[in-house]
Amino acid sequence: MSRNRLRHLVSRFVFTLTAKAPEQDDLDWVRQQLSDREFELWVQMSSADRLHSILVAKRVLKELPGDETVLAAGLLHDVGKVAVRSGVATRIAAYVAKPIISAQLLNRLALRRSFFSNLKSFLNYPRLGADLLEGAGSDEFVVRWAAEHHLRKDKWTVDERRGEVLVRADYLAV
Repeated sequence: MSRNRLRHLVSRFVFTLTAKAPEQDDLDWVRQQLSDREFELWVQMSSADRLHSILVAKRVLKELPGDETVLAAGLLHDVGKVAVRSGVATRIAAYVAKPIISAQLLNRLALRRSFFSNLKSFLNYPRLGADLLEGAGSDEFVVRWAAEHHLRKDKWTVDERRGEVLVRADYLAV
């Protein structure tokens, strides 16, 4: 793992532990950006994930002003985490396990232990989020970005420029 990646993960960990609920002004702003069904999903996210999503969306807004769809994608990219119990231990395990554990081994472990079953679900949160957003009637770009935001760029089906802005914003918005 690179030093920059490790620094980013430590910063995100501290941010997650210390995050407070978003301010009312931010809640009102988010409410204006999303449909009723999207907002219902968004408010289920943890305080840290909601704050992170606001930071992502505001960075996106600076680079792509007026693009309401990409703004919604920034706010909703992590919404799949609401479908999984994802406390601090699960999140740390996911970041450690993802690059070193095979899908086959994780599948075998998930059959035997509830922790690994939950870990497997957490690692699948992008797909879970896409399913939730599709059910909420979100724009196709928002749905696909939720599913693809952890994929390599060559695996994206979304507009590359918008995806690059979102990745940069996601990384910089601790």
